[in-house]
Amino acid sequence: MPADPRIIDNEEQGILVLPFNIENASTTPSLDESDIGSPVALTANNEISEGADDEVFLGKLLGISDDGQVGFVQVKGVCSDLPYSGTAPVIGWPVQMSGDGTVDKGVTSGVTRGFTLSVDTSASTCDVLL
Repeated sequence: MPADPRIIDNEEQGILVLPFNIENASTTPSLDESDIGSPVALTANNEISEGADDEVFLGKLLGISDDGQVGFVQVKGVCSDLPYSGTAPVIGWPVQMSGDGTVDKGVTSGVTRGFTLSVDTSASTCDVLL
């Protein structure tokens, strides 16, 4: 619990984590340990990558197996401190992938996911409820 009880900390509230294969894991993996904490997209059957612009945001990468083949993704709960670029997410709106390991504001005609709870414009991060 934070020192000041009036401060809301959304980190890891109500999470569900699932394993997914990492795209190109047997050759040149599309994700590695430097991507932990980044948003990811579902790119094939049970397979994840950093995603392309406007793809559906699956969840936040929380870890990678020792052999680099499997990524552990938070698919439910509050994804806190997600990096964003481009158009800043808007409170109450969903997000989508921006194609560079970040999310951006979801568009009304595109495929989006989640509910933005908070935006930190100085750190370019947001908290999204899935």
